[in-house]
Amino acid sequence: MVLLKADPEKEKRALEAEQLRIQRRRLASEARRADARAAEADRRERDETARSDRDRQRAESLKRWKARAQAAGRMTVMSLTNLGVTGVAVSGQAMSFMQRGLPPLWAVLAAGIVESVAVYVSWHAHVALREGDAAWTTRMWSYLIGAGAGYLSYTHVPDYPELFAACSLANPWLWSMHSRHLHRKDLRERGLIDPRAPKFSPMRWLLHLPETFSAFRWAVGEGEQSPAVAVQVVRQARRVDMTWRSVAQAQGAVIASQRSQLQLTLTRMAALAEEIRGLRPDAEKAMHDAAVFINSVGAGLVPRYRPPLGPAVAAEEPPTVPADQEPTPESAQTPRYRTSLRTRYREMVRTKNRTRKRTARRPAGSVPAPDRPDQKPADTLPVPGPRDRTKRTNKKPARSSTTGSADRVNELLPLGRTIAGRLKRNGEKLTRRKLQAALREAGQSASTKVATDLVGLLSGPGQPDQQTGHRGGATGPRDQPSDRTRTSDRNDERATATGGAA
Repeated sequence: MVLLKADPEKEKRALEAEQLRIQRRRLASEARRADARAAEADRRERDETARSDRDRQRAESLKRWKARAQAAGRMTVMSLTNLGVTGVAVSGQAMSFMQRGLPPLWAVLAAGIVESVAVYVSWHAHVALREGDAAWTTRMWSYLIGAGAGYLSYTHVPDYPELFAACSLANPWLWSMHSRHLHRKDLRERGLIDPRAPKFSPMRWLLHLPETFSAFRWAVGEGEQSPAVAVQVVRQARRVDMTWRSVAQAQGAVIASQRSQLQLTLTRMAALAEEIRGLRPDAEKAMHDAAVFINSVGAGLVPRYRPPLGPAVAAEEPPTVPADQEPTPESAQTPRYRTSLRTRYREMVRTKNRTRKRTARRPAGSVPAPDRPDQKPADTLPVPGPRDRTKRTNKKPARSSTTGSADRVNELLPLGRTIAGRLKRNGEKLTRRKLQAALREAGQSASTKVATDLVGLLSGPGQPDQQTGHRGGATGPRDQPSDRTRTSDRNDERATATGGAA
């Protein structure tokens, strides 16, 4: 007996073939299970779709039946009402025809024809209205035909003619009411009707009428139906308006303050330019331009305001001039600033008049000077007019022109400085009476107020013994005069003012 030797390669191939068959069977089993799961999922999905379709169809069917039931209910109510009214009108017409010998069938037929004419015309009006055509004329014709049928019922029916006539007249009107209802329904579905206005309670109308009316008006204009939203919008708008009004008032106050500061600054600049006008050749033109601008902006503050000039201190000792060779008033030159302003002032006066007209609707604030209590508002400031050069004499009369005391002080200021320097060299104190006497000797005159202002300017804040008194007189250092001296000073002041005015 021969024993075969084992072949490793053959066994290996047989093992691999067996493993391959096992793997194939496993894959086939997994594929069958996957197909079964997919088939089960498809079946469940079909069942769910079919169930949802049945539910949707059932809901749609129920909805259709509800809509039909509602429509049938409305039609029943409408039909009962309209048909009942029509039947009563037809019965009245039929009774009148039967009383005149017509058979019942012919009487009912004739009455139905008479009453149906108005309904037929009303139906045509309904069709035209729903199709978007004009239906007013047709509807009026149906009303007119119904009125004719009512007249026939009122005149022919023997018993209760008013009832049958009213039914004949109301028959086309009831049909037109139903037609308008359907037409409005069509317009609402197409979005051609405005939404209803918001409803506010009577108590709110009574207690908050302005706010409620504003909210109602806004809601109607914007198509808002919520009363709370309309009220909130109105309140927010009121708060915004109040905020803007507060901002405008604050800005107005700031602008007014800045305008006053600008007026005061420009006025001081003009006064300073007047004092130094001889230092530069173009100072006169610059002063004129500043005066025009200040009068257009500051409403005529030039040349009313004059800042304090300080104490009169002689820079140089002027040469001694004999009394007979002192300059006379004729040789004293008038300041070129005043002459220049008077010759060029016509356009400035027109500009200031226009400014006054613009500012006449608001109160014009004055610019008070810190050391001038007699400062007046800008509205009352005088305007220099053309200079009257007629009847000129050696002795100039007391000025009472519209420029005011400030211009007179400005005119007498150079001469006052000369007088103050002379009194200081002689060791005398500058007082109002001495100043007035010196001015009269020089051919000038000054009122008590002008002389007091000149003393205050020439003495300056650094001279405590030369201050302006309460009544306009000049007081001494510390020793106070008696009552008799005060009375005498007042009498002298009145006499001096009277003589100066004369």
